[in-house]
Amino acid sequence: MKPFTTWLATVLLTYATLAAPVRDKHVEASLLSEVSAIQPGQPFMVALRLSHDEHWHTYWINDGDSGLPTTISWQLPEGFTAGPIQWPHPQRLPMPPLMSFGYEGEALLLVEITPPAELPAGEVTLNARVSWLMCKEICIPGKANLSLTLPVGTAASSDPAITATFAAARRSLPATETDWTFSLRVEPADLVIAARPPAPGAALTRLEIFPLEKNILANSAEPRIEATSGGYTIRIARESGTEAPSALRAVLVAEPTLARDTTRPAIEVEIGAASISATETGPPGAAAPTRSLLVISLFAFAGGLILNLMPCVFPVISLKILGFVKQAGDHPRAVWHHGLLFASGVVVSFWILAGLLLALRAGGANIGWGFQLQSPGVLIALSLLFFTLALNLFGIFEVGMSLTSAGGAANSDTGWIGSVLSGALATVIATPCTAPFMGVALGYALTQPPVVAMTVFTALALGMAFPYLVLSRYPALLKKLPRPGPWMETMKQAMGFLLLATVLWLLWVLAALTGAITLMNVLAGFLLIGISAWVLGKWDTLVRETSVRWRARLIGVVLLGAAVGVSYAQVEAAGPSEASANSAWLRFSPENMEEWKTGGKPVFIDFTAKWCLTCQVNKLTVLRTDEVMAAFRERGVILVEADWTDENEEIARELARFGRQSVPLYVLYDGRNAEPVMLPEILTRKIVLDALRNLD
Repeated sequence: MKPFTTWLATVLLTYATLAAPVRDKHVEASLLSEVSAIQPGQPFMVALRLSHDEHWHTYWINDGDSGLPTTISWQLPEGFTAGPIQWPHPQRLPMPPLMSFGYEGEALLLVEITPPAELPAGEVTLNARVSWLMCKEICIPGKANLSLTLPVGTAASSDPAITATFAAARRSLPATETDWTFSLRVEPADLVIAARPPAPGAALTRLEIFPLEKNILANSAEPRIEATSGGYTIRIARESGTEAPSALRAVLVAEPTLARDTTRPAIEVEIGAASISATETGPPGAAAPTRSLLVISLFAFAGGLILNLMPCVFPVISLKILGFVKQAGDHPRAVWHHGLLFASGVVVSFWILAGLLLALRAGGANIGWGFQLQSPGVLIALSLLFFTLALNLFGIFEVGMSLTSAGGAANSDTGWIGSVLSGALATVIATPCTAPFMGVALGYALTQPPVVAMTVFTALALGMAFPYLVLSRYPALLKKLPRPGPWMETMKQAMGFLLLATVLWLLWVLAALTGAITLMNVLAGFLLIGISAWVLGKWDTLVRETSVRWRARLIGVVLLGAAVGVSYAQVEAAGPSEASANSAWLRFSPENMEEWKTGGKPVFIDFTAKWCLTCQVNKLTVLRTDEVMAAFRERGVILVEADWTDENEEIARELARFGRQSVPLYVLYDGRNAEPVMLPEILTRKIVLDALRNLD
């Protein structure tokens, strides 16, 4: 019987120190205790064990370029306290061009629990709510509610397996004692560490540096080690566009180890900068840009150039060119000034939108580029403005300084505000059209420090403004266009119809966000604006007496105010999305995604929005065509529409997992839990059909 009793004791001891594991998708979590019984007032160690499926990972305290660190929220009996997580040293997790820090395989996060000095005999249960982010090529939030019950006051022997597990976990913690000495020098592009060993000739063959704080080092950079007479010089690139640090707090993982305890490969150090001067670092943000930032900025500039051809921008842009044509002959200097002001309106508007987006995201909001068209208030304002501008272009009324700056700025000192507003208006209406050219660049920018992000957005703005700067600086380029004449008035009126088409699009987006009452209120506002324009056009003219003109202006302003008031009188909540009414397309649901992806059938997800013109063109010309829909049905593809017209945080998080901050995005799963295929933003039938054939 003795062997049996020994076995039984071991089993009971193991169950006393190990809580039942909980699996959430690709990670299994459990709690372990180093002791089998709690002694009053004696701290003891517990561990959160995370077991990852192959190639999946969770994150360290500094997740690097993307991710979220694991958190533990303890619910402990009265008098118990829990210390912070003791993080083992991480590993590098490359996802080019990004680099993250975290854990694969099995990771143990140690926490010290301190019980009160007085504790009655019995049992105590420790509860923990654990949250993590698990990633492969995509990322999924995970969570588990764990509990661990331990007896109090009874002596028990330790399980050798548990003891060995905790000993291994301690060896993975960074040591704090080393015989090496370090000093830090800050250069414009690099941090330079001078490392001196305790004895001459000590080897340093491999080194990884994991900063404990964000925005210090370029996470994807590799340390460059050079042997010197006194030791080693280690260079590693700084994070572009950040202020010079006064110290570097980091975990160093080296071969051979730098720690006194040779069983521990990592040490945690804090290296103060020997000297930091303006000549060494330059002004804040003066660090040399990395090659990746330069490439992304060039793509952003090219994307800005292409934006000028988008249908949502063309009406405003064409009117600006008409103004240049009219001014080119007699006022070359005025043309240049208007070009500069138009460009400034574009650039400053991009700064404002990008700054607001970054601020909201820093505050925890899950929004993306083009977010202004997710607001019914902004849509109503743009609809009223564009309708008013269209009436002005039709000649129903005239104002001394047209907001479109279509040519009313021929004199050198007039119309400056109109040029700035033209640039601002073009920017606001253009941003939803950037996704086909800027999806990757915007995703990169919004994961970087503000200085880097604003650099990318500035490049985008300069690309959009560049053609007008060139035309305004060299008016001779306009000579190939017809000379000013009646054709300009005809074209101006034609642009009015394009503006009305833009109004229809804005109203369609508004209808997706609100109800019929809101739409009727805006249409009533259009009626009042029409009456106001008619009054101004009929009585506010030079042939009328001054008193008549002032009365007309007063009536016009009152009607305009009434139009705004009526339009904003009641903003209803949105009704069900189009996908819910269309049996072929299912509405996106995070809860159903895992079931769809692993159910054995292919899944196609259309991340879309009503305000995304590219999305609508792709639907009309590709996704909803009979040929493509028949191919979907033939292969049994589950069709899912993720409509981001409103501020849907679940869809925003899903986009972020794919490194995107805008729509469109098209994702195809094969139904066997393989990694998805992401299709281009601009679709053709051939692209979709070829992707479906590859499923076979």
